[in-house]
Amino acid sequence: MTNSVSRTAAEDGLIHHIRQHAELSEAAHRTPEDWSYPSSFHLLLALGRRFTPIPSPDDLIGMPDRLCYSNAARYALAHRNEDLVYAEGFALTHHQFDIALPHAWTVRPDGTVLDPTWDDLPGRAYVGIAIADPGLWPVDGGGLLQDFHRLKPLLRSGIPQTALAELGRPLTEERTPAGKAPRDDL
Repeated sequence: MTNSVSRTAAEDGLIHHIRQHAELSEAAHRTPEDWSYPSSFHLLLALGRRFTPIPSPDDLIGMPDRLCYSNAARYALAHRNEDLVYAEGFALTHHQFDIALPHAWTVRPDGTVLDPTWDDLPGRAYVGIAIADPGLWPVDGGGLLQDFHRLKPLLRSGIPQTALAELGRPLTEERTPAGKAPRDDL
């Protein structure tokens, strides 16, 4: 239970970080009214999910540091038979203090993270968007949310629903006291 509580607290902190950046981006610039999202942070808040880190398998050999976008895309392509998909957003590191970094990883069908870049320890928390369409995976690097040329069409038109993978958990998790069913009349 404690591990789940600390993971949820780390995820909540990461979501708070993303919300703060969304607010800052709104104050910093105006977005055309016909765009779907004002920033990558707004896109993450609208479509993002929580993903559960688990220990890396023993046979995972870490791919090059600082190339997480191409690492995750290539790893997902190489392991499509395992139904892995590419995901991108923010991850919280395991350093002495929390560092929220733009990052990419792969997601298993059960919503757990397989991080081909951080092979020593997975991040403490992952919040991002799982992309089901391999045509969007940035195998050449750059990322979807970090490379402006890839990001601009997503901000303008959004990500097609068919390109999203419904993996992970929603950003807003309903909390209920132990033993009580969630209310659906709210």
